[in-house]
Amino acid sequence: MNLSTRAGSMVRRMARGLMHLYYPTIEVSHRDRIPANGPVLFVSNHPNSLLDAPLIGWVAQRPVHFFAKAPLFDVPVFGAVLRAVGMVPAYRSSDDPSQVRRNLDTLRAGAAFLVKGEAVGIFPEGKSHDLNRVEMIRSGAARLALQAAASGAAVLIVPLGLNHERKERFRSAVWVRIGRPIDVLALLREQGGQERKALRLLTAEIERRLKEVVVHLNEPQWQPFLHELEVLAPPRHEDAASPIARLRQRKFIADLMNYWLDADRPRAEAMAAAIQEHRARLAADGLTIESRIIRLRGPVLGWRLIRELLALVPTLIPAAAGVIHHLVPFALTRLVVRRQKPPGRTWLATLRLLWSLPLYAVWYALVWWALARWSRVWVAWLWVALMPLAGILAWRCCHRAAETTRLWWQETRMLFHRQDLRQLRDEQANLRQQLLALGDGHLDTE
Repeated sequence: MNLSTRAGSMVRRMARGLMHLYYPTIEVSHRDRIPANGPVLFVSNHPNSLLDAPLIGWVAQRPVHFFAKAPLFDVPVFGAVLRAVGMVPAYRSSDDPSQVRRNLDTLRAGAAFLVKGEAVGIFPEGKSHDLNRVEMIRSGAARLALQAAASGAAVLIVPLGLNHERKERFRSAVWVRIGRPIDVLALLREQGGQERKALRLLTAEIERRLKEVVVHLNEPQWQPFLHELEVLAPPRHEDAASPIARLRQRKFIADLMNYWLDADRPRAEAMAAAIQEHRARLAADGLTIESRIIRLRGPVLGWRLIRELLALVPTLIPAAAGVIHHLVPFALTRLVVRRQKPPGRTWLATLRLLWSLPLYAVWYALVWWALARWSRVWVAWLWVALMPLAGILAWRCCHRAAETTRLWWQETRMLFHRQDLRQLRDEQANLRQQLLALGDGHLDTE
């Protein structure tokens, strides 16, 4: 194993470790659809610009060559890292229109990996974005696969759906759904070797199969309703508290919205109008559609509040230590990212991660130095070893405390508006029954 290979292997392990730190809960559906060897082209949506590639590499359980925009290869150190892990430069017109013709070399390099029986990954949308949908699929993935197939490689295209609970949130969950593979040689033979026709059909088939595995809305203007429908129709299984169960339900609801907008649009629009009216009445009382006081009542609500307060008690001391220790790098990271004004949630999460790594590392080093100088070395090592866990506890404790405080405040206010509360509860229960009636027996996301 040469130096470049060893470096690439080390970088992959570090990237996957970072990915698991950021997204600790990852579930993969239909992993058996990924071949253990042979030429494979992974096509995926692109929700997170930084962590999607290591996530796919972990799912594939084998090295995967990816394409990255060419300017990144000119960045000192980072460009060398990209080359070490076998990434290939892609030339976009938005970066430099004069270089786009070099993508022919890019395709040839990718096809060469496939001909050698290796795995290649590509994001056929050509960009990362925040929408719950698959954007227009470009023909590059199909061209690459057909070019390798023309050289005799038995290429399989495997669609991957990367579905994030909250991709911008630290310690979020990810559901990776593996789609049905496409046999490129078989498709090419069915078209009598006509590559142009095969290119069109293959591009369309990639798009269709990606939509099957991604939380996809055919009409993006309906995205604001998706979260509200998730609240109205939570998972009805024993594991309803699981973030993966909620992701599965999100996928089901998105498919259901697509179904009814196509099958009975007036009914779908009537449901949307009812939700908008309910949203306005909730806002008039300082509530939102996810306010739990609407769904819970009496002893259940009281016990939930008491249980959440009791759950906070054992974590208060370590969480307080975690807050104090991480306050400076946390504030600096937020300040730097806010000044850069990232255009969407994808870049917000990416920039926070990129800036937090050096800032937190420097801060940990400074704290260790201060403790080692003014106390004992073993105290310094023990402190910096425990602080990552304390930081995670602090993050969870702060989110839970904020939610509990908000719920207590809402409950106290609504004690003086009992009639409004009763009407809102009845209204939301009616909406939930209508939604369940729309969903029963129409779709199956598995």
